[in-house]
Amino acid sequence: MDTKTYPLINTVEDYHDFKIKKLNSKGIMTASSHQFCFFTSEACLHQDAIPYRKRDFFKVTYLRGDYIVHYGDESIRMKGASLSIFSPAVSYTIETIEEEYSAGYFIFTDYFYNDFFKSPITQFPLFKNGIKTIYALDAEKEMRTRDLFNKIQDLAKSDYPYRFDLIRNTINELLHYANTLTPSAEQAHSISAKERLVNVFSEMLENQFPVDPHNDTQLLRTAGDFADQLHVHVNYLNRVTKEITGKTSRDQIYERFLKESMILLNHSNWSIAEIAYSLGYKDVSHFNHFFKKMTNTRPSDYRKR
Repeated sequence: MDTKTYPLINTVEDYHDFKIKKLNSKGIMTASSHQFCFFTSEACLHQDAIPYRKRDFFKVTYLRGDYIVHYGDESIRMKGASLSIFSPAVSYTIETIEEEYSAGYFIFTDYFYNDFFKSPITQFPLFKNGIKTIYALDAEKEMRTRDLFNKIQDLAKSDYPYRFDLIRNTINELLHYANTLTPSAEQAHSISAKERLVNVFSEMLENQFPVDPHNDTQLLRTAGDFADQLHVHVNYLNRVTKEITGKTSRDQIYERFLKESMILLNHSNWSIAEIAYSLGYKDVSHFNHFFKKMTNTRPSDYRKR
């Protein structure tokens, strides 16, 4: 069994801790301590995978290759050039399948942006409504993205006294450009009343995760629990979710709890008992029964594999 332990995914990584840790690596260049830092392409290649968890800063990455971006409740396979914009609100990690090129990445805090534009970055359209800000880039879009990255990197290396003002403006330009693109996980279509109900149900389900072992809030675990919160009959919720998604609300709840179980087994050093209790199971045997019923594998065997 692999004895490696992982930071708990509910431990939010701090900007300063991340920066200090990465600055110990060769080839990383920092602009200054102004809540912004650019990391060169050499520093991005062949690094250990980062844990799946939230950070307290924004991260923007431009890559080319074959990757799986685990972002929130989705795992998005990206082949070719891609632009990823990660916010502090969502847990993420990037799994490398085949690495071709990295233009580097940069991180910045909300303070770095808000203090200049006098408007919270959280109000920017990209960071509303659960948009998965992962974008596939064709040749034209890649050229535009690369130009903006190169401009930010050149400014970060310069000694121009007002370079951070220009960096903020360029970041804002990049965010606006991304806002014109269609996220890889998004399909444009009109939303019906039934779809809206299913979307709210899915959002309520997702917002329960990642779980916090120090929070005593009772998780919604059954279709009836969600129906009560949505003020609809449980049979109607089941019928609508089946009609829209092909799965009942109960199936979706089970699948999401299973996914969270797998995330915790893979990306945390919690014991199986801690995982079971954090997900609302009264004892480990019930959790083991649920997991084996869904996967035909015991949690302990899944973790070993």
